Amino acid sequence: MIALGRFARVRFWAGLAMMAGLQAPALAGPAVAAPVPTDLRGWMQRLQQAGATLNYQGTLVSTAGGVVSSSRVVHYCEGKQSYERIDALDGEARQVLRHNELTQTMWPRSRVAVVERWLAMPDFPNLPPASGVRAQESYDLQVLGSERVAGHAAQVLMLKPRDAHRFAQRLWADRRSGLLLRADMLGPGGEPLESATFSDVTIGGRANPEAVLHAMRRLEGYRVVKPQVVRTQLDAEGWSLARPVPGFQLVGCMRKELSPLTEPLGNGSALMAVFSDGLTHVSVFVEPYDAQRHKPLATGLGATHTVMARSGEWWITAIGDVPMATVQLFAMALERRR
Repeated sequence: MIALGRFARVRFWAGLAMMAGLQAPALAGPAVAAPVPTDLRGWMQRLQQAGATLNYQGTLVSTAGGVVSSSRVVHYCEGKQSYERIDALDGEARQVLRHNELTQTMWPRSRVAVVERWLAMPDFPNLPPASGVRAQESYDLQVLGSERVAGHAAQVLMLKPRDAHRFAQRLWADRRSGLLLRADMLGPGGEPLESATFSDVTIGGRANPEAVLHAMRRLEGYRVVKPQVVRTQLDAEGWSLARPVPGFQLVGCMRKELSPLTEPLGNGSALMAVFSDGLTHVSVFVEPYDAQRHKPLATGLGATHTVMARSGEWWITAIGDVPMATVQLFAMALERRR
């Protein structure tokens, strides 16, 4: 599932947001109009705040590489409490439930529930913390006018990259609330590579936390899996990025127990480092090399590119919604210091 795959790749953001104390009071009832920003930093802050604090629910449709997937998304805030429910509507049944930093991924067919405390809200319609500060260093903003998305008047924004290390993005933001309604990633020639959009969405209204909490309590008959996650530092683990990729900064690092149920890497544990330019990100995984299991790979689907390669006794996986050359830079630049 493309939409849920994107959610899984960036679930690190919520842990960062919680640590940074970015949760704000929810907007109860109808969405309240906010001042329209005039610069990129202001727009990114408005989009991030709307996605994190508004009550909204709708159907999210994602398209990449000719493959279409959809999911039902419900998001509530009540004071400092945040709740989310994501139901896959295509393919194998899957449900993601979140209360603050606690997330459950439910697999009804196999009767498995994966419970993690570091998982996060999706990257759409949310943005990473401090997105405006970093994004203005790598993108130029163009305000293109107004269009309608899912029945809502939206402001259309074009973010053009200043170099070849990232893709252009076209965003549609609800004019009244600032909620991101649609996001397209564009190739070098302006061709759409990947799109995520609400086909229907209701913004505002009363929060209903029990709709999430009740589902989280229904674990009867499920095998509960709790992968261990420990926050750490890249240098403390003996690694460094020898040649920084322009515009990207290290925003978080953790050591995570892997499971074939939730990760493409397999079993065991891996070091995970996340780098962001304020709008998109690249995740780099490091684990011991296993000749029986690890095979070199360079592949892409839509805007998402993945590189897997050996580095001495280690196996490096770099994945992100960036050009292939960018993930290759990350895979080659990570060096063992000790």
